[in-house]
Amino acid sequence: MIRHLSALALASLILAGCGDKSNGDPAEKPISAIEAFPNVPFPPNGVTVGKQGNSDALELQLKSPEPDSSVAEFYRQLLAKPPYRLINESATGGVTTFYVESDANRPLWIHVQADSTGGTLVRLVGTARPKADSGS
Repeated sequence: MIRHLSALALASLILAGCGDKSNGDPAEKPISAIEAFPNVPFPPNGVTVGKQGNSDALELQLKSPEPDSSVAEFYRQLLAKPPYRLINESATGGVTTFYVESDANRPLWIHVQADSTGGTLVRLVGTARPKADSGS
C-alpha cells in the first residue's frame, strides 16, 4: 500500500511539476499519447474524453460503456503479459488502480472506476521515455 501511495504521489508531482515556466523559455510541447502509452490499448469500446500533461507525463481520460469490473479484468489480463510487469493492483473507494512498468521500467498507472451511466472512466498516466544523457 505504501508503494502504491508513493507511486501516486510521484505521478501527481510529475503532472504538476511543469506548471508555470517563468524563465522566458518557450512553452514545452506536451508528450503525445503514443509516446506516453506506446503499447496500452484503449478499454473495450473506449473513447477519449480528455487529457492533460506536460513534456514529462500525460494523463489521458477515456470512457467505456462496459462495466468497471469488465474493464478492470481487461487490463488485469493485458498487464499480466510481457512487455508489462504488473507491480501493484489496489482497490480503494471504488477505483481499481494498476501500477505497471514496461519499456526499461517506465512507469504507467491505470485507474478504473464506474461512472454515473453504468459505464467506466479510465485514467491512464504515462511518462515520457527518459532523455539520453548528453555526457557533460
